[in-house]
Amino acid sequence: MEFRKLEPFTIELAEKYKECFNQSKTSIADACPNSRFAWNLGYHYRYFIVDNCICLISDGGIFTKPHFSLPIGELTVEKLNKILKIISEIFEHEKWQMLGLFIDEEYVDLFNQVEGYKLTWSYDEDFSDYLYETKKLYKLKGKDYRVKRNHVNKFIRGFPDFNYRSLEKGDREKAVSLVRTWCQDKEVDCSNPIESDCGPIDTLFSYWDELDIHGGVIYLEDDLIAFSMGSIIHDGEMAVMHFEKAHPDYEGLYSVINQLTTIYELEDTKYINREEDMGDMGLRLAKESYFPVKKIKKYRLKLDKNG
Repeated sequence: MEFRKLEPFTIELAEKYKECFNQSKTSIADACPNSRFAWNLGYHYRYFIVDNCICLISDGGIFTKPHFSLPIGELTVEKLNKILKIISEIFEHEKWQMLGLFIDEEYVDLFNQVEGYKLTWSYDEDFSDYLYETKKLYKLKGKDYRVKRNHVNKFIRGFPDFNYRSLEKGDREKAVSLVRTWCQDKEVDCSNPIESDCGPIDTLFSYWDELDIHGGVIYLEDDLIAFSMGSIIHDGEMAVMHFEKAHPDYEGLYSVINQLTTIYELEDTKYINREEDMGDMGLRLAKESYFPVKKIKKYRLKLDKNG
């Protein structure tokens, strides 16, 4: 089977993907519907469906190598055998190494029960997701969060007239403009998804009506100075924060948008997944400063047929 004969992964598949995702056990941020559709401009996924499980295959796009992602749905060994047979035919036709990415640690044992392949597992700590207790990010209590409380209080004292509310579709233009300001400050190319998340953020706004987006926004007079965009998954138990941006001129603003989003949009969840640090030391320090309860490993799987 040829890769190009598969159907492209487009927003028209949103309802089906959400249905299958809700039957899945995965907690990694990459697999969430909002993340998958936002970042697909860089992966160029195509898909097939087997036994109500969606499997995405990429030719590598601009980010990585040809791969399949974790099949989304209620997976069993029997279903996985059927899916891998189709995947192997596609990869053999394209002369690609059979490679799986974004494999949640919850599924390692299931893959290990599949017969007919030699499996080689690996993972990179840089791409593990950070998981936090919602109540701790909500309250910021205790000495561990003293610095965060100070940041929040300093901003509130300095700008008492700021306004927080839930993110809306109509915030798109000002939110994307803020991202461009952030790009200029960091001296990165906003049009390049390898360097900037400006494109994925704009894409997510364009899919507002098809997806379930949760987030907050902070205005100072008529200026949008911070916003967040995320998901709520697993029957409301977990949130995933995909994007969070704050104007670089306001000290403490990231701490404010983080806490207020948690209070007003995510308070009923138990955990918040704040995604990976990608090996960026600045991001790593920022994520560690909120004291995660664990990191969710994402595995890379190389498969070679036995014999």
